[in-house]
Order: sequence, then structure tokens, then C-alpha cells
Amino acid sequence: MNRPLKVIIIGAGLSGLALAQGLEKGQNGIDYVVVDKESEPRDRNWGVTIAWSHPLLAQLLPEELYNRLPECQPDPGLDTKEAGFESVIIRDGQTGETIVQPPFPGVRRLNIQKTRAVWSEGVNVKFGKTLTDIELTADGVIAHFHDGTSESGSVLVGCDGGGSWVRRWMLDDKGTSVVLPYTFLNFPFRYTAERAVKMDKMMHPIVDVAVHPKSMYVGIFVLDKPDLQRPETWVFYILATWAEDDNKSASPDAASGGDKNMVDELRRRMDDWADPFKSAVEWISEDVHAKAVPLRIWGPPDSGWDNRGGRVTLAGDAAHSMTFHRGQGANNAICDSQKFVTAMVKVKNSTMTLAKAIDEYDADVISRGRTEVEISKAQTDAFHDHANFHNSPIMRLGIKPTSTSAASK
Repeated sequence: MNRPLKVIIIGAGLSGLALAQGLEKGQNGIDYVVVDKESEPRDRNWGVTIAWSHPLLAQLLPEELYNRLPECQPDPGLDTKEAGFESVIIRDGQTGETIVQPPFPGVRRLNIQKTRAVWSEGVNVKFGKTLTDIELTADGVIAHFHDGTSESGSVLVGCDGGGSWVRRWMLDDKGTSVVLPYTFLNFPFRYTAERAVKMDKMMHPIVDVAVHPKSMYVGIFVLDKPDLQRPETWVFYILATWAEDDNKSASPDAASGGDKNMVDELRRRMDDWADPFKSAVEWISEDVHAKAVPLRIWGPPDSGWDNRGGRVTLAGDAAHSMTFHRGQGANNAICDSQKFVTAMVKVKNSTMTLAKAIDEYDADVISRGRTEVEISKAQTDAFHDHANFHNSPIMRLGIKPTSTSAASK
């Protein structure tokens, strides 16, 4: 290569930060810069499930940061193994009975805001940089930003989420995500202290979700426990989806939401639900509001993408935006980051050209990503087909990876 190896990372989410940490870790010492369009870390918060990607994450993060993963959990004091909760639980929403409880050693939830704060320590992140153009050069790539500045490097990797600008630049209309025909709610809230304690005891502390004959899915999660001694400060959140056709026939303006508070629509639909889900919704304060948001997916096309001679590629949700119903998005994003760092080490050590290394990386990400997007969509459909749920992917696979390459080093 004519220039020293440098990686331009677009996006300071989990995949971008994990990738940056891995490039810098130990003897890797690979130059990089992370740029993000937000002027500062976002206030928006949600949770993700980490299971089979733990060994890969250990390769990416410095040992000190990896050992601080409990800080990133909604409940920093929860040891899933010690508490006997190394699993997720899926219930029948009508009866409350357990359908399946897939086990996975070490499974944990991560709070996105906490995780970004820890994983960004020591990382070179430049905020307030909106990407406007990618220029290919003879020996690399230049990223141009709205403020007139630019960054030059050997390779640019789009870690800019499900609505990835980099993906649309690479693929034009083929890079546009697809909206699934489900109404989707995702919102946080707090209970009174008494109800928070009751709900915390009623629910599984990692993942507690249900399928219902009404073609509905509801999940109740803990998002944060900022003060373990004051339950009124604990933040819970609900994920809910239901079939849009059913929704339209039941309530004409509910599918799009409009100005309607969709928490009220959710309450209306909980009459035939069992606990913990029934109480989880009934106990929500009347002043909590939420809007429906599109449930979007995107998988790589059969032809993959043109990486422009190894100069531009994708990782994380930008490479494969999957639904959350099997809990695979964050695991695959971390896997991408580990595979990318491995590829860059080969380039640095002159055991592989950049073009070859990115081709090899892309082949895995495209194949693995396409497969999991399809399987996760099948799981989404299954959560809205109560009668046939026993045939769903999670009944066969649990939350394990589907690709043999996913957990390999």
C-alpha cells in the first residue's frame, strides 16, 4: 500500500466503537478515526441482548473495559449465572405459561447509553460530522462532511445504522430498507416504587416476551436502575408489535398512529393478556405517551455489494438490519467488528492485500447477515402466528447463531 493503513469509521454506535477499540487494542495499533453525525451522544436509549458474541467482544475490548460490562447492564449488580437466569423466556401471553426458555451461558442485556459511554473511553470520536460524499482515490478514500472538512483513509466502513447513508451511497435504491406490515411500539416509563418492586419480581430480568392469539407480541424489560435503593427511579420499557391488517380493522388511525397516543391503543388490546404483561401495561401512568414507528429491515442482495476495490464496506445494522424478535442484531454487529479487525491485522502484517481482506470480510458479512435477516423476519412473523409458533426458528435454534463462522475466531 502507498499510504499507512487508516480506517474511517462512520458511526459511533456499538459496532463502530467496538471496531475502533479492536483496531487500537494491544499490538494491533491500527490508525482510525470515528465520525458521527450527532453533535453529541444521543439521549435516545434502548437495550440489546448479548449472548454468543461475548468471546468476540473479549477480543475487541481492552481487558479493563471488558471487565466493566456489568456497568453497562440495566442492573449493574445482576450476575445472571449466580441468579440462575442464564436464559430468556417466551410465554403464552394469554395464559402466562412458559412456552420455551432458551438457555445461553452469560447472556446479558446492555443499556445502549451506558455501553456507548464505557466503550467510547479512549476512542477518537469526532461528533457533529454529517457525511455528504465519499471520494475514491488511487490509494484510498476521502470522506467529505457538511462542514467542509474531510477525512482521508485507506478504507471506510459504514457503521451508521439501519438507515445507513453509506449503504445507500454504495447500493442506491437497493440500499433502501423495507417496512414490515406490523405496528411497532418501543417506549420507556417508570412505575411507583411499590409497583416497580412487584414488576421486578414478576418478570424475567433479561428478556420476558410473549406471543398471543391476537397476533400480538409484547416484551417487558428493565432499561435502567439508576438507584437500586429507590425503585421509583427504575426505568422499564416495552416492545410491542401487532399485525397491521388486524390493527387497521380494529382502529382505523392506529396503524399510522397519527397524533394518537399509542399507549392507549396498547392498553385497549391487553384485555385478554396474563401477567406480567397485563399488569406491565395497566400500571403505566396515564401521562406516558408513545408513537408507532416503522419496523424496518434490510438484508444484503444476492449480488452483495461493490466494495470499490476494498475501499468501502459496511458493518452492524448498516450491513444487515434485522428485527429484534430473536435478539441477534447486537451479536452480529459485534461479530462484524471482530471480523473486520482480523481482516485489518492481516493487511497491516502484509499477509493479505486490502482488496482481498475486504472481499473475504464482505463474503462472511453478506452471507451471515442475509441469513439472519431472513430468520429474524421469520421469527417476527411467528410471533404473530400463535397457532404455529411451535414451528418458529427460536423453538429450533434458541438464541444461538445460525452461521458456523459467527462464533469462530
